[in-house]
Amino acid sequence: MNTTKHAVLGLCLAVSACLAPLAQAASWVEISNPAKGGFTVGGNTVTYGPIAAESVWVYDGANPAGAQSAAAIKSLVTTQFGLPTSGTASLVLASQGDLASSKSGTFSINSSFDYLAIHYGRGELLFHWDSPVAANTVFNFGNLPRGISNFRAYSAVSAVPEPATYGMLLMGLGLLGFMARRRRG
Repeated sequence: MNTTKHAVLGLCLAVSACLAPLAQAASWVEISNPAKGGFTVGGNTVTYGPIAAESVWVYDGANPAGAQSAAAIKSLVTTQFGLPTSGTASLVLASQGDLASSKSGTFSINSSFDYLAIHYGRGELLFHWDSPVAANTVFNFGNLPRGISNFRAYSAVSAVPEPATYGMLLMGLGLLGFMARRRRG
């Protein structure tokens, strides 16, 4: 009986040692200096470009909660960057694409964007630029720990002037026209 207990205990310890790394939950980590020249993810020095981001967040080692749909990733980006869900500064999908699994490569984004989510293996990279990146930008990446499968690019909604603002503009232009005409006549 004593031998059986030791065998079961040994088996339990072996299984728990193998499963322990899988049980560790991944968490979001902000890259303090997301230089294009590289930052570390999963032991790899990841490069990207062509424009250095203002901030980058990494979730490495497990898939973030939720699906990979554009709406699910929009919610993830909104939550991670503390953005409103509607109105000014909320996000709209600018571009998306599924990619062949590769640890390095390029893809083109056909409209301007402020935020970019890249799903790779069991992780996610979230980029933010203070000024929108131009349409038709070819984004490059290199040396990810696992191959990327898709990207989602989003633009922040700009403030839209209220109707009263347009009314004041038209009144001001009318007043300028009236004054110019009065001086000529």
